[in-house]
Parts: sequence; structure tokens; C-alpha cells
Amino acid sequence: MAAVQEVEVKRLLMVAAALVAALVLVGVLASALDDAPPATVRRPTVRMADGTRLAVDVVLPDPVAGPVPVVLLQTRYWRSFALKVPEDPGRVPKGPREPVVEALVRAGYGVVVADVRGTGASEGHWPHPFGEQEAKDGEALIDWVSKQPFCDGRVGATGLSYEGTTALLAAATRHPALKAVLARDLEWDLVDELLAPGGVRNRSFPDAWGRAVSALDRGTAPELFPAGARWLIENVHPVDGDEDGAALRALQQGRVVADVARAVGQVRAPGDAFGAGGPPAGSLGPSSREGLAGATAVVSLWGSWFDGATADAVLRASAAMPLREAVIGPWEHEGHATASPFGGRADATVELARIVAFFDRHLKCDTASAPERRWWVAGAERWELAAAWPKTQAVAHGFEFEPARLDVDFSASTGRRNRWMTGMAQPVEYEDRRAAKGLLRASGPVRRAALRFFGAPQVACEVALDGPEAALHVYLEEVGADGAVTVLTEGVRRVQPGPVTLPLRAVAAELPTGGRLQLSVAGADAPTFERVPAEGPRVITLVGACTLTLPERVPPAAGPVDDAFARERGAP
Repeated sequence: MAAVQEVEVKRLLMVAAALVAALVLVGVLASALDDAPPATVRRPTVRMADGTRLAVDVVLPDPVAGPVPVVLLQTRYWRSFALKVPEDPGRVPKGPREPVVEALVRAGYGVVVADVRGTGASEGHWPHPFGEQEAKDGEALIDWVSKQPFCDGRVGATGLSYEGTTALLAAATRHPALKAVLARDLEWDLVDELLAPGGVRNRSFPDAWGRAVSALDRGTAPELFPAGARWLIENVHPVDGDEDGAALRALQQGRVVADVARAVGQVRAPGDAFGAGGPPAGSLGPSSREGLAGATAVVSLWGSWFDGATADAVLRASAAMPLREAVIGPWEHEGHATASPFGGRADATVELARIVAFFDRHLKCDTASAPERRWWVAGAERWELAAAWPKTQAVAHGFEFEPARLDVDFSASTGRRNRWMTGMAQPVEYEDRRAAKGLLRASGPVRRAALRFFGAPQVACEVALDGPEAALHVYLEEVGADGAVTVLTEGVRRVQPGPVTLPLRAVAAELPTGGRLQLSVAGADAPTFERVPAEGPRVITLVGACTLTLPERVPPAAGPVDDAFARERGAP
């Protein structure tokens, strides 16, 4: 009997603790709602040319004096949240990107947030990201916003990740009302930079992201959202006239939800279809949009050396289209914290004030400004600023592997919080590389002078295999004077026997004397990338030396950024 009573007491204590935690969450949320700026919020629908209605939130400063410039966000993650607790209809609503919405509203901008077609409370079908129909919808939304009485005729576009891509694609429309675009942390080439880098399928992110968007499309808060947020979020906000959400629930129940993981399961190259009967995966996203080369809006594009391949996206875009500003930082995907393996500083994150400052210069008015390129230097942990990317020269470094035979360990891994998974709102945390298994390693000599490089290194090897193909994962690492091993960048390629050239992901670094470079080679990175071959063993043998070609900085190198000048220019 005493034992039963003890169990009951423990159960009651657990219930009480859960109630206290819930009350704390509600209190925190209420405080956050009170901190949101006053706003007038409407939730109309916008009719597209084919009759499909897209759900939007129109968020205007309150009070507002006459028409204002308006910034458009097109999202895949619900434009705003219907909560399980009372909301203040007179403030900016909570949503996946409400901090930037709040910052813009405080600065006097109107903001329109749209659920892209087939998602949230919008009608239609979403079969894949960034297709032709989604681009047409973006142009129609810009046109609709520019003609509303609350808009002064000047429209901007912004966003992070998916919304960043839709913002950049808006620039391809060359709509005369679109004046300024700031897009952050996206893929320029969807296949090489996300779905199948080097022809090796990225399994972890597309699978996790696919589960998240499927949950959203069915009206359920996904794993992408923090646990506390999932407890508080009921659904996406219904549109005006559907206050009880009946029409929304009917829409979600009848929705055909795309299976993203299955759709990309066979994608290894740009010509491979995104889903059965779908378009070539390489045709989705900015790299295929010829209109970007003649973009008329002022465009600022940001990425990170350590967020997937978003730095490569910035560098590729800057070579293909006019970018007034380009920024490559060291942050994780959301921009809230540094992902630099060397630690970073307080200014190594995205600051919302810099986003507002960009629109102040180019949306509220037409400020003449010269092109700017700004980048973080890992190791030195500082910003540099110039009118163009730094000049480099290709310098070859040889690496001899001993032993040179690798019996592939298919459990070899960079962990579950690597650069490829930060897009799921995770930090970038590589495990101790000194204890990493399944690697061949070769080190260079101890440096007698500092080493500075910028861009994408390249590795050339000759490989022998005991089968037709393998996955070659190569890591460029820094071995410090204290023996600590730091991953600088990496690359992967599906290879066959013979000579192999493998580009690594771009990075900027300044490494001190006393350290040395190290190349590490693996045949797997589980669970991030697919296994090659799908079953059975594999032996990779490196024949002769491998050559690392580094894009080393041409002296004299630029000095540190003047922070006062950076603040004045609105750089992050």
C-alpha cells in the first residue's frame, strides 16, 4: 500500500511540474507578445491568374501616416502562428520569422508575409520548391502589393533559407515596383549545394526537411520548431472570414502532400527529375533563372562559410548577376550564433539592424552606393571589407598518405550537427577530429609563416578501387601547435578508378605560424550522406601523392575592417 501511495505522489509531483512548466511557457510567451510592436494586421487572400488564392498577412505599423514602403516575404513555414493561448490582435503576430518582421515594422515599413502556393492557408498544390509557378506567383504578389493603398509603390523582398530563395527569385521578375532585395543563406545550385554534392545524395537534410514540411502541410507543428513552440502552436493562422478555422482544416485534410525524400531519392545530377515526372532538379532555384543577370533591383546576398554551401552560393551568384552587396559570415543557418570552429566574436552573427539599414538605403530612398564585398576571416576572427573579393593565386601543396589503403568504415561520421544539418535550426558542432575513425590522414610541414586563403580549395588524387565506384570524402583540417584538429572545409565526390579532382567548399582563413594543414580522407559520412556502394565492402587506395591547390591571398593583404565604417554602412 505504501508503495502505491509513493507512486501516486510521484505522479502528482510530475503533473504539478508539468503544469508549472506550462505556466512558465505561457508567461514567457505573454511577455514576448507584449514586446512585439503595435501593428494593424489583416489576413486577406490574393487571387492568382489561374484563380488560386494565396493567404497573406498584411502587417502595418500602428499608427501609420499614409502609404509606406512594403517588404514581401514568401514562406514555406507558415506565415504566422495561431496559438493555443490568447493573442493580441494589435501587435505583430508570432511566426517563424517574426523578429525581422518586428524590426521592419518598428522602422516604419509595412510587411506582407505570404504562404507559398499549396502550403499554409494557401490553395493549390506544392510539388517541389522554386518552380516556374512559384516564381509567377511571386511576381503577381509584388504587383498586388505595389497597388494597395497602404503601399507607396515601392516594394522590397527579404528572407532566410527558403524565403531567401523566393526573395532572390523575385529579382528575376524585374518588376518595376521591386526596388531592393536582401536574401540570406540559400542555395544557388540546388543539386550541388544541397541535394547531391559531388553526385552523392545528402540523406539527412532532405529527409528531415521533408518530414517537417509534410507535417506543416497537414496542419501540425514539425520537428523543425523547438519543443516549447510545438506545444504552444495550434496551426497556421486562418485567413479573414475563416475565424473558426473550418475552411483551413478542410483545405489541409484534402491537400495532396508531397513526399520530398522520395522525390529526391534518385537525384544525383542536375538533369535528374525532382519526383516522378517532375522537372530536372537543376532547373529549380536561382542558377537556372536567366532574368537574374539583368536584375534591376538592388540586391544584397548573404551566406556563411559554415552553413552548408551557402558561401558557394554567394560567390557563384556574384559571378552571374549584379550584387550591390555580398556578405559571407561565420554563422549557423539562422544567424543567431557563430559556427566558426575558432570561436568568433559578438559581431559574428546576423544583426537585424543591418537588414533594416539596407532597406533604409535602398527601399525608403535610392541611395547611390558602390559595390561592397564583406567576409569573415576564420582563424583571425575578423571582418574584412572591400569593393571586390580579394585577389588570390593558386598554390599547390603535396600530401603523401601512409598508409594509402582505406578499408571503408561506413560508420565514419562528422556527427549529426555538421554544416549540412544546420538548416534544421541546429548549431554546427563537429566532434573531436583526433578521435574520428575511418580516416586516412596526411599532414603538411609546420608553417614558418602565416597562411591566408580565400575561396574554394581543390584536391587532386588518383584512386584505385576494388569495385566500380565509391564516395570520396575529403576534409581540409588545421592541426594547431597544441595538437587540436579543426575542420576548415570539406568536399565529397562520387568517384570511379582513375584521376579525381574534387573541389572543397569555399572558406576564408588566416592560420598562424606553428600549425600545419592536414588532409583527411574517408569513404563515408554517416548518416549525412548515402552509402556508396549501397551494400558490401569497399577498398579505396590512393595512388601516389594528392595535391591540394589553395587559393592563397595575393599580398599585400587587406587589413581589418574599421568597425565604425562598417556600422555606418550597415554591414553585419
